[in-house]
Amino acid sequence: MTQRHDDFTTVADGTRVATYTWLPEGDVRALVQIAHGAAEHAQRYDRFARHLAGSGFAVVASDHRGHGATARETGGYGAVGAEGWRTTVADLKEIGDRTRARMPSDAPYFLLGHSMGSQLARDWAQEYAADTGIAGLVLSGTFRSLPFSEPESDIRRLEAEIESGGRDAVSQFVPELFGSFNDPFAHRTGYEWLSRDPAEVDAYVRDERCGFPFGAGLSLDWVRGVRKINDPEQFARIPRELPVHIAVGELDPCHQGLTLVHELLEDFRYRGQHDLSWHAHPGARHEILNETDRDQVQADLLEWFESHLG
Repeated sequence: MTQRHDDFTTVADGTRVATYTWLPEGDVRALVQIAHGAAEHAQRYDRFARHLAGSGFAVVASDHRGHGATARETGGYGAVGAEGWRTTVADLKEIGDRTRARMPSDAPYFLLGHSMGSQLARDWAQEYAADTGIAGLVLSGTFRSLPFSEPESDIRRLEAEIESGGRDAVSQFVPELFGSFNDPFAHRTGYEWLSRDPAEVDAYVRDERCGFPFGAGLSLDWVRGVRKINDPEQFARIPRELPVHIAVGELDPCHQGLTLVHELLEDFRYRGQHDLSWHAHPGARHEILNETDRDQVQADLLEWFESHLG
C-alpha cells in the first residue's frame, strides 16, 4: 500500500512549507515532484500521486506560499508578504533537493507543474535544470502567458493597489482574470471550466482551500514571473536536451483555443528542444487530472515518465 507522509519543510528564509510525500511499497524507480496551480493545493493530487506510487514512483508535492496549509505561515490565503514568486521557485528547488537526497542515488527526477505551477516549473527549469540532472519536465494545463492579460497595464494597476493597501490586500485581479472562463459552459457553480465531472467541480467549490483571490502582491509577482519566463534570454537557459511534455485539455479556456499552447511550443521549437511532445485531450477542460477521462490521462503521463527513465 502507498505510504503518504505529511510534514512541514522549513526552507532557507525560515518559512514552514507544507510538504506531502507518497512512497511506493517496493523499490523507488524515480521521483516526481508536483507544483500545483493557482488557488488550490497539493493534496488535490493525491489520486494521481497514488497512481504513480503504484508503479514504483515516489512523489513529493508542497503547498505554495499563500496556498493550502502553508498559507497560515505566510499571512493567509493569497498572501505571501514581501515576495511570492521567486521564493516559491526556490522552495520547489529546496524541497526537491531534500527529497532527492532520501531517494536511491540513481533514481531519475521529474518535475510536473499544473497551470500556474507549470509556469513556476518553467522558471525552475531556467534557474536550475542545467545543474540538477533532471530527467524530464511535464507542463499540465499550461499556457504561454496569462490569458487576457496586458502585463504593463496590469503591473501599473497592481503597483497602485499595493501602494494604497499593501501587498497582502485582497485584489480582484485573479477573479477578473478567470471571470470569463466559464462563459462557454453551462453555468451551475461558475467553475464548470475546470472539468466535465460535476463531482470534481463540487469538490472544488466545497473546499475552502480553493478558489480564493490573491493579494495584490502575489498577483503582481505572478505577472512579473510570467514576463520573466517568456523573456528570450531567460527561456534560452532551459537546456535543449531536457525532455519536455505538454498535456492540456482541448477545451481549456486558459489557452484561448490552444493559441497559447502553440505559442509555447513554437518557443521550444525555436530553441531546438531535442525531445518535445504534446497532447490535447479531446473535450477535456482545465484540470485534466480531474476530468472524466482521468484514467487515460494518468496512464498517458505514466507512460511518458516510464519512457524517460533511461
